[in-house]
Amino acid sequence: MSRNRGRRPLRDLHPRISRRRGTSVRLRRRTRAATEPARRSSDRNFGGLVRPATRLLVLVAQLALLVALIKSPVLAAHQVLITGNRQLSRQQVLDRAGLRGDPSMLLLSTDQAVAQLKLNAYVRSVSIRTTLPDQVEVELLEWEPLAVVGRGGGFYLLNAQGGILGIAPDARTGIGAGQPHVAITWAAPGLMRLGQTALPGRLLQDLDKMSSAFPTAYGLTISGFALDANQKLTANTTAGPRILFGQMATDEQIDSLDAKLGSLRSLRAKIDLADSKLVYVDLENPAAVTTRAIPSPTPSVAPSPSPTKKP
Repeated sequence: MSRNRGRRPLRDLHPRISRRRGTSVRLRRRTRAATEPARRSSDRNFGGLVRPATRLLVLVAQLALLVALIKSPVLAAHQVLITGNRQLSRQQVLDRAGLRGDPSMLLLSTDQAVAQLKLNAYVRSVSIRTTLPDQVEVELLEWEPLAVVGRGGGFYLLNAQGGILGIAPDARTGIGAGQPHVAITWAAPGLMRLGQTALPGRLLQDLDKMSSAFPTAYGLTISGFALDANQKLTANTTAGPRILFGQMATDEQIDSLDAKLGSLRSLRAKIDLADSKLVYVDLENPAAVTTRAIPSPTPSVAPSPSPTKKP
């Protein structure tokens, strides 16, 4: 029989390596196991609060920097260069484009400014360029009034496309920049509105050419044009006959002007239209031109003497 048979194994005598741990060891481990999740949860909660707070502080700093840049006079639109404006004043352009009061370059929207300027009937095209820190260039191309139309008691300025640009004080025409070249009286009811296409642009351009060519080609000076309610066209001349062209409402009818003017040219080769004593020349059918002469005054008949009575 072995000498150590009745002894306990040495590892059971040592509490650190014994399978049966001491009471104090088990209590410490239970305490550590109980407090470890709470500590880790606390660390997680603290880290979860720090990161959002840091992001918020960065965002606030960025916003503060942006506000400072917007309000900075260095980035204000101090230099606004405007070219091509004849009908619109500088102040009108600044107000329309949102450039009044030196706005911040960071808040300026060129697309919105272009859209606002194009709402004006005189603006044909516009381009806006910005150059930091404070320069804005506005380049305008405006419509010029080609004709003035009197209708319904009002006078309207029309561009080369027949669009209404604005209101005119009267039917006066001129040859200078910004002045209409053609005067038209339109006997149609109702007023017209700004931006409306009142007449075909082709017709207005042809009438402008006719006004310039008539003195040389036909020996007549056009004082103005007239349209009736059915849009029949008449050219009124100074000390000469009225020229009747017929209806000018469709493209086909406007195309017929060439043939009608050709017939008038043939008539001009036969008679002096300015001294023809004609009331009108009717070109509505260019193949059969008709005219009407001013009627001659009827000679007055001298009254016959009354018979005298004999005494």
